[in-house]
Amino acid sequence: MASDKTEIAPSTDMSRRNWLKSFSAGAGAIALTSCFDLGVKELHAAGLSTEHFPSATPNVHDGLIRLSSNENAFGPSKKAVSAMQGELYNLARYTDATVDVLAEKIAKQEGVSADQIVITNGSSPILFGYAEWIMENGGNLVTSMATYEGIPRGAEFMGANVNYVPLDSEMGFDLDAIEAAVTDDTTAVYICNPNNPTGKVVDPAKLNAFAKRVSKKTQVFIDEAYIEMSDAYPANVQSKLVAEGHNVVVCRTFSKIHAMAGQRLGYAIMPAAQAKEMGRKLRMGGVNYLALVAGMASMDDHANLTTMRSRIQTERSKLTAAAEFLGRPYAKKPQGNFIYIDTGMPHDQFAAKMKAKGIKVVGRTWPGFDSWSRISVGTPAETDACVTALKEVLA
Repeated sequence: MASDKTEIAPSTDMSRRNWLKSFSAGAGAIALTSCFDLGVKELHAAGLSTEHFPSATPNVHDGLIRLSSNENAFGPSKKAVSAMQGELYNLARYTDATVDVLAEKIAKQEGVSADQIVITNGSSPILFGYAEWIMENGGNLVTSMATYEGIPRGAEFMGANVNYVPLDSEMGFDLDAIEAAVTDDTTAVYICNPNNPTGKVVDPAKLNAFAKRVSKKTQVFIDEAYIEMSDAYPANVQSKLVAEGHNVVVCRTFSKIHAMAGQRLGYAIMPAAQAKEMGRKLRMGGVNYLALVAGMASMDDHANLTTMRSRIQTERSKLTAAAEFLGRPYAKKPQGNFIYIDTGMPHDQFAAKMKAKGIKVVGRTWPGFDSWSRISVGTPAETDACVTALKEVLA
């Protein structure tokens, strides 16, 4: 989301397979039907940067394994990559018609109408646009401590008041306390589910009942950026609330399980009149065309999404097992592609120690959790390297 989503996502074998059919270099052409199979020397000889070819340069930019931004290191669907390849010559066209096609596709999947959907370049425009909406409609937000900052910090920046309710004893959202904090002046309630940085997911029945009650008083915004990664997907999905006419917004992104952080594609489902208003503000200039075609292809690649969920679960279990082995407190049963762990030292000190081991983790923290750090999963080799570093740093 804001800081998480603005970094360029590292690609993987799968994300770049067959990216280029051929590349002309010097006197001849070098066939790159599978360019990641080539080594660094061959890529350089072809005139290609190796920065985003992890098989050639697994630690990009600063030589670190990047586990700081909740990027999906496994890369996008092969079908999504192929779809982008097939549309490269259509980039001269604007994308309004294609946005409408994706909106219809999302509507069918979520059981809503297409006029309830706003599609943007990543979900960040929606989050910050919604922060502006909060300020324009009373300027009072209720949310939880240690949650994603896109809307809360955006609202504060614009002058809104944000009431941060403490987490419950298991580091989850305390829905009862949040509901109690809602007043007649509250403009909106923000729930990130699964939550970033704790990874906790709210029981779907409890969240559904909460949203139905609270949305009678104020709008409830449910950020489902990581929902497809949750073990109980799609049971955790709450888009049905919008379909039923409740005053609820549900937001999604293609940056996470679809592994398209670098392409920028996100959407929100909301009441039709609000969608029309926000769409006018947020879609000026259109939406990235290749992201649209890749997003539709990825949605259809159900086998890839199932495999991706399993891979993320496997790598996540390595991190939770390491926390258990080290006896460190952590947010139990995480449901995103990260864990949240108490390192027992200031977060910046922990980040520096991990950096010295070649691992980049979040170098900041959330108020009240100065010794806690969020760590993203990576490829098997990256996660294994992180576990080794954790055992050395936290021993």
